[in-house]
Amino acid sequence: MSESALNAMAQQFLDLTLCKTRYDPWDLQWYTESPFWRRTSMKYSREYKIIPDYEIGEAKHGKAIHDILDEAAHLLEHLALYKKTAHQGEMQRVDYLIEHVGNLHFRTRMLMGERCTYDQMTQALYTLTAPAFDPTHLESIVAELGQALPGSGTPVQKIRGFRKAVTLPRECLLEVLTGTTRVFHDITCSRIKVSGNSMPRVRVRELADEHSVFLSVLFGYDYNHLEYERNFNLLYPWTAERVVEFIGHEQEPGHLTYFEKRLQTMIDTCWPEMAIVSQYSSSSAFSEGAARMVIDLCFDKSMDKLLDFEREYIFKPAKLDLGLLGLMPLWHAYFEAAGYAQLEVTRKFFDGVWDESACLKFLDQYGITEENAQAPTIHRMMGDPGHYVAHDYARDIVREYFDHMEPTVDGQWQLYADLCRAHITMGGMLDRTVYQIPR
Repeated sequence: MSESALNAMAQQFLDLTLCKTRYDPWDLQWYTESPFWRRTSMKYSREYKIIPDYEIGEAKHGKAIHDILDEAAHLLEHLALYKKTAHQGEMQRVDYLIEHVGNLHFRTRMLMGERCTYDQMTQALYTLTAPAFDPTHLESIVAELGQALPGSGTPVQKIRGFRKAVTLPRECLLEVLTGTTRVFHDITCSRIKVSGNSMPRVRVRELADEHSVFLSVLFGYDYNHLEYERNFNLLYPWTAERVVEFIGHEQEPGHLTYFEKRLQTMIDTCWPEMAIVSQYSSSSAFSEGAARMVIDLCFDKSMDKLLDFEREYIFKPAKLDLGLLGLMPLWHAYFEAAGYAQLEVTRKFFDGVWDESACLKFLDQYGITEENAQAPTIHRMMGDPGHYVAHDYARDIVREYFDHMEPTVDGQWQLYADLCRAHITMGGMLDRTVYQIPR
């Protein structure tokens, strides 16, 4: 068979993904509608998502969900048949399509009401099964924080007090988010071959939902340029570590860099599957995990360099107590370990092992929630129950893969730039597959 046959199957995968979004509205992270796109009307809202949703309405035709399921099943059969005679240079792409159509097929079954365990869900959607939670590491950090943090009271009380102490005043938020966005953008341009003109515009305002972090508007794109706007929520509790996470991860060199590289690959190769990123997929787990991992590369994996950045671009402009800066390494370690505790909560609640009160008690004992948190906290987490696998556990898998493949920071930057353009699967990360990179 020819590449045109594989392209046709890839196009069917893209079409099914678009059709599924009628039933799964938050699934679509990115869609490249064409090699060049600009908004042609003012029919957009700063209260909605990033993609040009109304323009792709005709592509999301009224396919019944059971037809999506059946077509995905047949597509998997055709891809398996194609693989039997595919040449070696196609294998990576075929495996990518098989894994991602499998993700789509399982997610459709979930939307139709099929029950599964948490681990079955994350394995089917992300090709990842997180290990059983071991509280030892987190307990050790909490105890250490209890000794190191200022103030009186229990370790949990001190943790909550420190969180407030490193929360940015809202009047300083625009300066901090704009400055950190510029620094991460400049680092990205110095390390990766990008055009340098895709830094998003930054706005701050109160959003309707105090728990919403940001909303975005995509105004247009071409091969070397994304025209993007980020609206950050003044009501959100912006602590110092969250600034680092949401700017580096969600913008550059994280998701926006990944989207730019995917766009360029789609144009260079005409591979339909590179036009789309689905949240419930293996490539999404890579993009989330890699976006977190690459923050470390921005500071050459040096905590001292990260602290210098936080001092100059977060603590000083936000007028935070500089005496607290020396506690940030331990605070970052706590923030990372707490992700696994939240993973455990979502797993136990999803599987029906814990109810809301048991989940809140577990989070409270480590100071992860604010005092007297209520059930809505758990239900917000369950809006995307696989989040902590596709972010935290995926980050550690990606980190291990990069450390295995490239010993130097420079080499890992190059690997990151290459993999943003490749047919990445989390299965390939786990078995140490060396990807063929399109040049």
